[in-house]
Amino acid sequence: MKIVMTLCATVLLLANAGCAHTDRRAAADPSPSATTTPAPLTPSPPAPTDAAGNPIVRPSCSAPAEGRYLHVPGPKVIASVLILGDGPRGVVVGAQANGSICQTIAFGRLLTRQGYHVALFDWQDPYAETMITATKALIADGASRVVLGGFSRGALVALGVAPALAPKVAGVFSISGGPSATEGFPTVASLSRYSGPILLVSGADDAVFPKGTTEAIAKAHHGSETVLVVPGSAHALGLLDSSDGPRVQAAIDLFLRQTLR
Repeated sequence: MKIVMTLCATVLLLANAGCAHTDRRAAADPSPSATTTPAPLTPSPPAPTDAAGNPIVRPSCSAPAEGRYLHVPGPKVIASVLILGDGPRGVVVGAQANGSICQTIAFGRLLTRQGYHVALFDWQDPYAETMITATKALIADGASRVVLGGFSRGALVALGVAPALAPKVAGVFSISGGPSATEGFPTVASLSRYSGPILLVSGADDAVFPKGTTEAIAKAHHGSETVLVVPGSAHALGLLDSSDGPRVQAAIDLFLRQTLR
């Protein structure tokens, strides 16, 4: 009798164990009717690319929502252009030979706060085409009258290309500009063909161009010009950081106000 009872107890224990195992698996694996269907994944939009298929990546110095960053195709190159502000009074600013949008963005922001519609750009060779393409982009964005200008390379290229963009160009400001075969304008004459108003600023002892270059451009220019030669050897953007920086900035401000009334 004990043997029978023991066998029965063993059978019952095994049955209970089997039921307990079945219950745990059922709890861990709910019925199909209780399963939540995952939402379909939304594909990420493709990264914007320019006409050549290259990704359009905003410069690191520019905030994500700052202005409008464009890759604008020209005849030979695609120009990277950052447009700040809006309105009819446009200013195109070219950087030095060692610079790009990020070199001139602080100056561009200052002009924007003063109410100007500004285009900054990265250099590509041919340099003249790059500035012309940036200017046309600014005009397409709503600038009806434009002043070209810049620092060193930006200055001389602005003087050189201005005749090709007339009558939209209202004037040119040149901070430490001079003839350069590398940039495509090898002589004083090539920088003096624009007949509109120009502002010429340089340091008296600037070693980048021969002494008297600024005065020579002014003499060859057939139109109204304002000349400011300050003491020292500071060049281009360095002039704004020099002790004469306020005088240089004031000259630029006055020229823009008078030219873009």
